[in-house]
Amino acid sequence: MKDLFSNIGYSFKDSSLVEVALTHKSFSSSNNERLEFLGDALINLYISERLFKTYDGLDEGKLTRFKASMVSRDNLNLMASKLNIGSLIKLGRGEKLEGNSILGNTFEALIGAVFLDSDYSTTQIVLDNLFDGDFISIDEVDELKDPKSQLQEIIQKNYKSLPKYSVKEISNGSLTVKFEATCSVKEANLKSKGEGKTRKRSELEAAAKMLQLLKNNES
Repeated sequence: MKDLFSNIGYSFKDSSLVEVALTHKSFSSSNNERLEFLGDALINLYISERLFKTYDGLDEGKLTRFKASMVSRDNLNLMASKLNIGSLIKLGRGEKLEGNSILGNTFEALIGAVFLDSDYSTTQIVLDNLFDGDFISIDEVDELKDPKSQLQEIIQKNYKSLPKYSVKEISNGSLTVKFEATCSVKEANLKSKGEGKTRKRSELEAAAKMLQLLKNNES
């Protein structure tokens, strides 16, 4: 548990809050659903407030799109994986972490627990540390688009075609399942690969690498 506290940058005064936050509904009637509800609201408020203050030149539509990518289930699942909380979650028999939102929901529950154990200012500090890498310096509106959208526009403009994606599942026999995506741009004779815990995440990584390949070819 000390590793968890270190990873999220907060030590709980009331350890029972952590226990509840890490308990899935399949394991006990005393579970993290209510904390998840609270954490979801806190994260949305935090992201909305920070976007509003940081990017004063963006309109509502662009702010909404940026926020949606940051609070998406894929991103929250990824953040939970980086915190290594999967092994700490109490699950009922037959329940698995793959192919669902349990990791992301538990991350939300932990944020709700941090708030109840402290206050909003402290919760903001925790979220600042956890989401810091997601807040990028935006020079152009295009930077708000995900890599797949950016790549599609470039390929359509330059080659009048679309990038192709193929995805395969990678398993090493453990509970961890990853996906590997291959992105191909036939006209440019280029291929890139990306990995992720979801199909979408692997495709996004492959698209980001393809954008870099195209950029390198131009220079």
